[in-house]
Formats: sequence, C-alpha cells, structure tokens
Amino acid sequence: MKKESLDNPKEETSEKKITNKPLYLILLAMIILVVVFFLAYFLFSSINKINYNGLTFTKEMFGEIPVFHHYYNFMSQGKLFQYNLYLRNDPRQNKVALTGDAIGTGIEFFEKDTIYISLEKDALVGCEYGSVGIANLASFLVDNKLNIKGASADKELAMENNLTYATCKDNPREVVITIRNSNETRVIHEEKDCYIIEVANCEVLPAIEKFQVQSILDARDRRNKLSQLWVFIS
Repeated sequence: MKKESLDNPKEETSEKKITNKPLYLILLAMIILVVVFFLAYFLFSSINKINYNGLTFTKEMFGEIPVFHHYYNFMSQGKLFQYNLYLRNDPRQNKVALTGDAIGTGIEFFEKDTIYISLEKDALVGCEYGSVGIANLASFLVDNKLNIKGASADKELAMENNLTYATCKDNPREVVITIRNSNETRVIHEEKDCYIIEVANCEVLPAIEKFQVQSILDARDRRNKLSQLWVFIS
C-alpha cells in the first residue's frame, strides 16, 4: 500500500499545482479585464476625436448641448495661458467661405491693438443666436488677452446712441471686425486690419466659428514659421 502524500513528493507537487491553479486563473482574468478596459477606452476616445487641418477636437456634451472642444496654450506678458474653444458646429462641415485680397496674409492680432467689433445697422436683428455669436467672438478675443471695443458701422446710429463709430474705411490704422447682413455667409479679409463677417439666413455661429478657427490656424502657422526660422539661424 502507498504512503500518504507527505511521503510522496510527486503527489505533493501535484497537489500544489491544483491548489495554485485558481490563483493563475484569477490573475489571467484580471489581466484580460485590464486589457479590455484600455482597448475600450482608447477606442471610445478615438471615436470622439476629430481632426481639422491639424487641430484636434473632442466631441463633448456641454450640459445637453453637443460641442466640439479644442484647447491650446499661449504666452502673454511672460505668462502661460490655456484657452478652451467650444464650437457648436463640426469644423469639418463648416462650409463658410474665406475670401478677400488679404486672406493669404492670415488673420493676425497684437496685444497692443484695440479691436473694434462693429455692427452695421440692423445686423443680426431677429437672429436667434445673434447675441450668442457676438458674445462668443468677444470672449474669444478677450480670453486671448486682446483689447476689444464695441462699435457701430452706422455713423448716425453711433451718434444717436453715443457709440463708437468704426469702419475699415474710416479707421484704416486700427483693427476693425465688421459684422453685417448679406445674401451669402462668408468671412472677408479685404485689407490687413480689416475683417468683414457677412451673415445670410442668420448663420451667425458658423460665420463666427469659421473666423475663430481660421484665426487659430493662422497663428499656429506663424509660430511654426518662426520656429523654423530660429532653427535655420541657430
């Protein structure tokens, strides 16, 4: 008759394998769960990210409103800031035209400038998102540490309401963004510091968002060119 497992090394080894087997299974299951979790996380993240001309946007919910979020860092007066841009429209689907003789020079602002946001008479009147669009443009400029001032492009209206009168023609040495109604929605960069946002059918947000995104793209291109220049010099 064979002795108990204490006297039989083979039986003892076999019992250890049986005893340790559940532990191996638990560890294996945990590893599989971790791998599945990270795969699901990266898959979900990639689904909610889009790319527009090198800018990464994330699809998010702002309360009950779906938005496209992009952020970037910038320097102002020796300090580093982060700006968060939220768009209501997918930038890839925004078909607002960019036109004008100076469009190739890019949209550019300087901290020392005063930027006039000037509305023509009856501009955006009756548009549901008129005030929202103007507020978005103003906060975009202010949050990027730029100086803005409200104005009217109608001289009589400006005088009657004690407003600043500003147009590209009458303020050639200052930055003027004119917003007006039109039969076509587009962003016109006619001269260096002259920007005209034309809005048709109350397409206020697409027009403003096109202007914002193009401003970011032009600023990025200038930084890249400057970096290349420093590399070349050094």
